Amino acid sequence: MTRKPSEIGLGGAAVYGLGDFACNLYWQSLSLFLLFYYTEVVGLEPATAGLIYLIASVWDGLIDPLIGAAADKTRTRFGAYRPYLLVGGPLLGLSFCLLYYRPPLEGTMLTLCLLATHLVFRTFYALVNVPYAALSGRITSDPDRRAQLSGFRMFFGALAAVLVSLITPAAGSGGYLLTAAGFAAVATCVFPLVFMVTREPPVQATSRPPALRTLIRSLARNSAFWRLNLGALAFAISGTVLTKSVLYYFKYQLHDDRRGAVALAVMGMAGLAAIPAWTLLSRRIGRRGVWIAASALGLMGLAALRFVTAGPSLTTAFLIAINSGFLGLFFAFWSLLPDTVDYGEQTTQVRADGFVFGVAGMISKIAMGLGAGLFGWGLGRTGYQPNVTQSPDTLAAMKTLMTGPPALGLCLCAALMLWDLSARRR
Repeated sequence: MTRKPSEIGLGGAAVYGLGDFACNLYWQSLSLFLLFYYTEVVGLEPATAGLIYLIASVWDGLIDPLIGAAADKTRTRFGAYRPYLLVGGPLLGLSFCLLYYRPPLEGTMLTLCLLATHLVFRTFYALVNVPYAALSGRITSDPDRRAQLSGFRMFFGALAAVLVSLITPAAGSGGYLLTAAGFAAVATCVFPLVFMVTREPPVQATSRPPALRTLIRSLARNSAFWRLNLGALAFAISGTVLTKSVLYYFKYQLHDDRRGAVALAVMGMAGLAAIPAWTLLSRRIGRRGVWIAASALGLMGLAALRFVTAGPSLTTAFLIAINSGFLGLFFAFWSLLPDTVDYGEQTTQVRADGFVFGVAGMISKIAMGLGAGLFGWGLGRTGYQPNVTQSPDTLAAMKTLMTGPPALGLCLCAALMLWDLSARRR
């Protein structure tokens, strides 16, 4: 497969990044509110809600590489990846609405129905998101432009997080389905715009798509990919545990559940400033330097949250610092991932953007599912009961759950990148 330098400019990069706004209208709702919706509105046990989330995340992760491999083999006059935005976008919107529909069922049948709708949503999300992400490796090979693409994606993702955090609670417990329909309508309109603005480099007519076995062998030898994704595994699990703790912490620890939703929104707003800051900082200290700095910032925020007694405002400030650290890690990861595709092509002569991004998505989503499952299991172990005053022991255990796993994950992230930098100097 031959590639030519992309002609994408700054405006095109911004429009491409807008696709992450659409994706994150779905993903942020899933990450911030779905588990809370399951336990507080539907009435599921925390362990059951966490198990549904875990199963769906594992399913999502398993199909990501398959969709990526299928996209790598797709040959149309519009390219390999762009057509998936048109075909999958409307289906994704419909499945998202089903995610927040509570059927008139109870017990096991209700659980199975919620699991089924979750699996359907995850399938269509992967069908759109994996090819969309893989486009970033095709539309430019310039490292600075890739950093800009990652910056725009993270910025628009943070903007979506702000809107989801503000609009969803305002709709009330009965407004989840209506809110989901609104988000789906907006997102479905964005994907055709990304389709029209982006372009993929032409593929030689004589080139044959790589077989799945070839893709697997190539990726197995891609050491740069595996080093990077070990870190992603750590911060995805730990970040999920932290994020899902926020609403419970404000409701039961600080007795101000409305401020919990505000805190999530403010965290997203701060991200609108943090992402450009990380993008600019990467020019001075490099993307790996951003990774280490972001890990350190998150750890400092976690230490303050764990050991400083604080009200809603100061707690929100600590969460902003922690979230800014996680956003820096996400920025560094997505800007470094296309480089691992280039590395794989150089070492194995096989280029597989879709498959590489699909496996990366698999690792990330399984990690998020593990984080949700860990949180649901841990919350049940604390003695938590929904919508009642929690005991002091339960509150202490909930705070440990909120801060302990994230701190461990960030320490592992920093250690992995320091090891990677040390290996590069040898």
